[in-house]
Amino acid sequence: MESILLTAEDVAKQLRIKKYTVYELIKRGELPSSKVGKQVRVYQEDINRYLQSRKTGSQALVPALAAEGPVGRLEDKPLVDFPGVPQAPIIICGQDKCLDLLVSRISRTGTNLVLRSFMGSYNGLFTLYNGRVTMAAAHLWDGETDTYNYPFIRHLLPGLPVGAMRLAGRMQGFYVKKGNPLQIKDWRDLARRDITMINRERGCGTRILLDQKLAQLGIDTDHIQGYTKEYTSHLACANTVAKGEANLGCGCERGREHISGVDFVPLQLEWYDFIFRLTDRNTPAVRTMLSYVLEGEFRQDLEMLGGYDLSQTGRYETFYGGTGSSLS
Repeated sequence: MESILLTAEDVAKQLRIKKYTVYELIKRGELPSSKVGKQVRVYQEDINRYLQSRKTGSQALVPALAAEGPVGRLEDKPLVDFPGVPQAPIIICGQDKCLDLLVSRISRTGTNLVLRSFMGSYNGLFTLYNGRVTMAAAHLWDGETDTYNYPFIRHLLPGLPVGAMRLAGRMQGFYVKKGNPLQIKDWRDLARRDITMINRERGCGTRILLDQKLAQLGIDTDHIQGYTKEYTSHLACANTVAKGEANLGCGCERGREHISGVDFVPLQLEWYDFIFRLTDRNTPAVRTMLSYVLEGEFRQDLEMLGGYDLSQTGRYETFYGGTGSSLS
């Protein structure tokens, strides 16, 4: 039977939800999608699979079959057993779209089920330390050293030998209404009484960057309207600003895709690293990831996506119980 391909609007009407919620489901990996040019398309069978997973109450694993191999979503729970999975799954933690490329490539090895966890960077490193995920992506800024990820690896992964592969850079900043009517320019504007923000959850790289900037500027979070209201994705924050429920949201530039009525105020270039245990270095999944990035094909694929800084793509650092040495 021929597959039915639907637009995001078609999906929204069928599920009786808002269009931005469809994009949110896609971003979180709960609803598989394809790109036709710049437009998102969803297969009817994937909608049926999503509804079935909700009906049965399955929260440990939501299947999502990719063209190249099996891919799923893992909720943030301890890993104990996966009925019907013949081999230990590969669990990848992170949210950025560039990880979709890595998941697709790793799944081609066919040796394991590839699962996604969408927890934030800080919690991702914590679960890597506890052996609950195979690889974790991070964009964690350390305000004291003005360095991304490496200080956190040293402190959060003590005694654990790991490798860190730099994937790309991306711009962090503010989502504001189209035309930026309040003339929001930098972090100091968060102290203004006429501004209401929408925040990200604790543990994500965006929130850690924000909190450190506020501390450096001496801005009391108790005086920021909306600081305690949190969403778990860039897309949700951008949509909140677009609807006029907040004047400002924090997130990466790519996070406002598909949201009209929103401008972006760039503030800081951040670096995205992929971290794995060195004991897993010779597994098919990690070898595939390393060769994909180091041999240049990953860079070419990111160039096609656009919006990334590739000047440090492929930089590789190893950490032996806290100390680091560059191998790039």
